[in-house]
Amino acid sequence: MKKHSKKAADVEVVEQPAATSETIPNAEQNIDLSDGATLPSGEVAEPKRKRVWEVDFVRGLMILFVVWDHFMWDINCVGTHKYETGLFQWLYDLSVNYYAGTLRKVTHDVFVTMFVLTSGVSCSFSRSNGRRAIKMCAFAILFSAITYAVSAMFNTRLTIYFNVIHVIALSVLIYTAVEWIWSKLTADWQKNIFGVLYFAVTMTALVVGHCAKADGVNWLDLIFGESAWRTEILKKFRLGGDYLSFLPDFGWFLVGAFLGKVIYRKKETVFPSVDARYVCPITFCGRYSIWIYFGSQILMYGFVYLLHVLYPVL
Repeated sequence: MKKHSKKAADVEVVEQPAATSETIPNAEQNIDLSDGATLPSGEVAEPKRKRVWEVDFVRGLMILFVVWDHFMWDINCVGTHKYETGLFQWLYDLSVNYYAGTLRKVTHDVFVTMFVLTSGVSCSFSRSNGRRAIKMCAFAILFSAITYAVSAMFNTRLTIYFNVIHVIALSVLIYTAVEWIWSKLTADWQKNIFGVLYFAVTMTALVVGHCAKADGVNWLDLIFGESAWRTEILKKFRLGGDYLSFLPDFGWFLVGAFLGKVIYRKKETVFPSVDARYVCPITFCGRYSIWIYFGSQILMYGFVYLLHVLYPVL
């Protein structure tokens, strides 16, 4: 009887129905990954995070202004009032009036500041500001290398040693260290002291930078005194395709990083009633601003140079 029971048990085990496709979810089945949902393995699914559209929107507007500003510079630099067609002669006159006019003097610093500030806000949404800093530094170095090569090839002064991309890259790198230090603080008094230092550094960067701009002097000279070799190096930095001082914009970056932590604690939009689809062309530009920054300048300058210098049809 015992032997018979064992065989019966064996038969019973063998005859258990195998799991079918109806009991095992596959890629074609819909799995709810909302908050609190669980995967078939029993793990809690991480909810898909939506992008905060207003940050991309502001950055998109700023990068479009940068593209316009660079296009005016390309027309002014490449053409040098020798265009033969009415359209590009009109563009050249427009670029001259634009760079000498009040509009650019008023809007340029505002747009650049907002671009840097929103980059600081974006630190609140980055999964790893360290990796972001490495990528930005690599882009900045590559950009300087490319402009240097172009300058040597065409015998022009197009080398960009330090501009808004370099400012943001260095700012993200420093902020990564700030985040790391903050993560090591445990006591409230330590965090309070660190907060005071953060505020002091931010205000110093803003005040010193703006005072230097107002007086037309180098902010390094305001801090460390005048130095011939330092002045010579900075002159070289400025004699290129573009230049942006690290101060006061680093201060605005810190302001943006602080606002990002305060306003976007939940990493959600503060304008939930707005349908982001209606502003998607601009938010797209903001999402891929770094690629638009590089690509637009290469395409625009190359286009004008090709049609005006190599094949003078403009």
